[in-house]
Amino acid sequence: MTVSAENSMSQWTILHPNNTDQSGARNDNDGVLLDDFAKKIFILVNHVIADMCICIFGIVGNCLNITVFLKQGLHKSVNLSLFAMSISDLTGLSFQVWHNFCLNPYLELANLPFDFLEIQMLTAGRPSILMVRVTGWITMYITAERCLSVVLPLKIREIITYKRTAINLLLMFGINLAFYLPVTSSDYVTWKFYPILNKTQLGLSFRGNKPTVEWLINTSHFYLSLFAFIFVIIFTAVLVISLRRKSKWRKGATSATDQREARTSRENKTIALVIMVAFVLIVCYAPGVCCAITEALYPEFGIVAKQSNFYQVIWSFNFIFHSINASINVVVYYKMSSKYRATMNEIVPCFQNRNKGENN
Repeated sequence: MTVSAENSMSQWTILHPNNTDQSGARNDNDGVLLDDFAKKIFILVNHVIADMCICIFGIVGNCLNITVFLKQGLHKSVNLSLFAMSISDLTGLSFQVWHNFCLNPYLELANLPFDFLEIQMLTAGRPSILMVRVTGWITMYITAERCLSVVLPLKIREIITYKRTAINLLLMFGINLAFYLPVTSSDYVTWKFYPILNKTQLGLSFRGNKPTVEWLINTSHFYLSLFAFIFVIIFTAVLVISLRRKSKWRKGATSATDQREARTSRENKTIALVIMVAFVLIVCYAPGVCCAITEALYPEFGIVAKQSNFYQVIWSFNFIFHSINASINVVVYYKMSSKYRATMNEIVPCFQNRNKGENN
């Protein structure tokens, strides 16, 4: 997971080999899986075209999510958490749009006074990854909350209150932001002279504490991301098992009041929605975890390693998965939540008219 935060660095390193000290290592092409041209094509298709379209869809979808949750009210803990997740996803996708634009390998042909592949490291790549991590933490919190509702159904309202949820969500944003802020003490945007281009451009410079800050950022990102990912898997597994047990119990019950059945049904629908949100996150984040493990075990697969082109292409697919996770929730909510669907139909009447037409 650490490599995703540093993918931005590798983009500049490979596309500007003459400006780095690793240029000599790039001359050895024996055994290289992808050449520079093939890498540029993948980056162009994955980032500039595919991921850009997904991000635009996700931005619109999360704006609708925010509108729906505000209209429904944020007095419920689940609504407040899903609202915070929509804010995180919207922010991350907005940064990712700028990230995709900057990664266009043919921008340097425009002869602009900016080195986009440098400045995006501080202004796009890292902030986008920060929001990805925040979304993972919020998903972990939502699944943990639903687990408590299963394990301690009579005490859940005392344990999970609106005030505590609001504080926890603010802490999630604050903790993750706190581990990101040190990067501003080492990286800064400034005008630089590039001898090989014989001109001055706006690029990224680093202070003397860069190695220490890099270690802090990468280590914290790895452990914070892995922590959330593992616990989302655990909590989701618990929810799936409990939902199946409840379903079997309901089928075997001989008598129950209508009110109790209705309440159980609503709880199960909420749990099912949370399971689906968590499942999407697990599927979309798993490739990034696998890449992080591969980088640790296979030294040639890394930012400035022999297979750096292949590394960048793989991470271009991972960024697509991240964007899908941040964009698809509007579809999940609409399909699985009747309350969300009803509110959405009020906000966007054409959806309601379409559903009536399909029913007819």
